[in-house]
Amino acid sequence: MYEIIRTFSPIFRGLNFENPRAAAIYYVNLIINFPTNLQGILNEAQAIYGNEINRQAIHAGRKELQKMGIIGKTYFTEDSDVNFDRETYLPVNPEIIWWENLEKAKTYWKQPEELAFRKAKVKDLYEHYLRNFKRYGLGIETGSITGFFNINWMWRSGINLFDYTRKVDALSNNLENYMGLDYIDYMYELCRRGLRYRLLIDENTGALFDKNRKRKILKDEAPVLKKYKPIIEQRFDRYRKFREDFSDQIEIRFTSVAYTTYRQSIRYDDKGPYWGCDFRRLLSLDPNEPPYYLGTIYLQDDLIDHIRENFESAWENSVELSQI
Repeated sequence: MYEIIRTFSPIFRGLNFENPRAAAIYYVNLIINFPTNLQGILNEAQAIYGNEINRQAIHAGRKELQKMGIIGKTYFTEDSDVNFDRETYLPVNPEIIWWENLEKAKTYWKQPEELAFRKAKVKDLYEHYLRNFKRYGLGIETGSITGFFNINWMWRSGINLFDYTRKVDALSNNLENYMGLDYIDYMYELCRRGLRYRLLIDENTGALFDKNRKRKILKDEAPVLKKYKPIIEQRFDRYRKFREDFSDQIEIRFTSVAYTTYRQSIRYDDKGPYWGCDFRRLLSLDPNEPPYYLGTIYLQDDLIDHIRENFESAWENSVELSQI
């Protein structure tokens, strides 16, 4: 465990964590010892670091992990096959964190054998992750789970599903796709493998597809655009080209209703829909905070089908870009 913690501490430091070692201790222990509690994590930490690590540091590390979208808070499960302990948090796949920060990692460990050693430690942690949090990263394989997650946790958790996914349906507030993590290169690779994607957004967001149209700035978007507008515009140009490059696989349609606080998604494998989510964003006027969502992820076939039917109904009543 010590060397795994030493692998993630510099990564979190490079992400500007104020408590990178405490965050790494929490993240690694949560994955290896799930289900667990804070005292158990503290005991493990003090067995390695003694009194250099205290409960306050572990708390601070956990808070930073949640803000950075590396863990998400869960509240309850229904009809599931796992009982969580008192640390009801879901970490994202450690291999995704490694992949996101690989270029930085090459500056921390410059020798090939050093980098290979650290990559092996990530692989060791991933094996614990797969055993304890299962292939969907939820800690459950049946039932549903409700929690509080930020947009970056949701992105990373979505990426974790793509090995099993052949098609995605989504209804979303489209601006957030251009604010945080940049996965455009990965999305290109997925579409080369055959991924199909249907996205339903509101007409106002759809105006981003037409540079000749003036887009109305909604009240809750104003502080976000003040900070992120250059990034959003730059990334949107890339996503527009991405859509053009895979026009036979990516469909985008528009609804007259502005779903700025609402997200739904259904994932399909070769057999059909296997995963669904229903989220609502909590409004905040603080541009320094990532968007947070409260919602439920469903693994029950009948409930997934309920979400799918709602999406299909909205899709049938939507319009193409040329019609707005």
